[in-house]
Amino acid sequence: MGYRKPLDMKIKLHHQIFIAMIVGAGVGLPLNMLAEAGRIPEEIPRTIAKYGKGVGDVFLRLLSMIVAPLILTSLVSGVTSSGNLSGLGRLGGRTLAYYISTSMIAIITGIVMFNLIDPGNSTDVALLEQSREVVHLEVVESGAGLLDTLWNQVFNLIPSNPFSALADPGNKSILGVIFFALMFGSFIVVVGGETADFLRKFFNSAYEVMMRMTMFIIRFAPIGVLGFMLYASAGRGLGVFVALGWYMLTVALALSVHAFITLPLICAVLARRSPWSFFQSMSPALLTAFSTASSNGTLPLTINCVEKRAKINNRISSFVLPLGATINMDGTALYEVVAVLFIAQVTPGVDLTIGKQAIVAITALCASIGAAGIPFAGTVMLVVVLGAVGLPLEGIGLILAVDRVLDMFRTSVNVWSDSTACAVMARFESGDD
Repeated sequence: MGYRKPLDMKIKLHHQIFIAMIVGAGVGLPLNMLAEAGRIPEEIPRTIAKYGKGVGDVFLRLLSMIVAPLILTSLVSGVTSSGNLSGLGRLGGRTLAYYISTSMIAIITGIVMFNLIDPGNSTDVALLEQSREVVHLEVVESGAGLLDTLWNQVFNLIPSNPFSALADPGNKSILGVIFFALMFGSFIVVVGGETADFLRKFFNSAYEVMMRMTMFIIRFAPIGVLGFMLYASAGRGLGVFVALGWYMLTVALALSVHAFITLPLICAVLARRSPWSFFQSMSPALLTAFSTASSNGTLPLTINCVEKRAKINNRISSFVLPLGATINMDGTALYEVVAVLFIAQVTPGVDLTIGKQAIVAITALCASIGAAGIPFAGTVMLVVVLGAVGLPLEGIGLILAVDRVLDMFRTSVNVWSDSTACAVMARFESGDD
């Protein structure tokens, strides 16, 4: 008898994450139902949700810890390894064009789905009012409009102190880190000689260390995902979802069309890759994005999946992914346009003409560019869109109760779009080479 290779009993990471999601929902949802039926105290599922979120936050904090140094070393390594700067501007132009185009497609998808389902006319407004929450959004400055938001995004591109940008605890200065890394890497190439060789080796080595650290932290992803799913499933009563069922259905269907039709078509036609195979390669990052609702926090895992599993060059991923996690928000843009149209529809005296819907679309596109890649960032930017079209900010309270669930879905779409952009850029850059 010949040698027979033993069976590999190790469960793959994306399967571990998927199992963790099922277990979290399988524990949280029944507890929620028992609490609503009065068979157990309501404090039990809420307490479990609290501790689940605590566990998830520890994992997300570990990921957030490595975001800035990973971006710095990855970008500098990518720029210096290319040996010249001729292709950097071309890659940047193509990436920005892709991001704006896919976000606009997502917005149009949301508007079409909204007009097809017409969720406001199918919603019990009285029941919706009962579920209203008090809105506290102190993070948005009073009077901050769309132009202010866009200007702040451009202004924050240049860090006053790159070290403080790297040390930003909320990873809100990612654009500053990207800008400094691109400048620093570019001038390493310009200086050249022994200095460039030394710094190139240094940042390549630092990048390898950061990737090894990333892979170590990723091992704890199933535990973090389990905690976040417990928080999402046990932390909210089910009754509120009845009042917002049609609104949630509209957002979910529009996001599904973009995620499972539009982006796979782009992947197949422009990137010339199998959408299913590429989706499988990105599944750990997508599942983690779904549970954490943070594209910035998921960024280390996204980079790891793109480079190690999808085999895309670091020169592409180091530029496209950090930039995408900051300005490419397909899911957020789609969500914002549907949310604003829904609030307008259930607000007395507001007429939704095609012209007003077009204004909402353009405003949502611009606001999504200014949204941070952190949980609830889309809700914060919703204030800007509502203010731009003259709708009351209190309308956010009508939909805030279900925002966490939708935030999870739209974050996955954001990361999926960033990943697809990597595949598209890799194909075109390879053709140019």
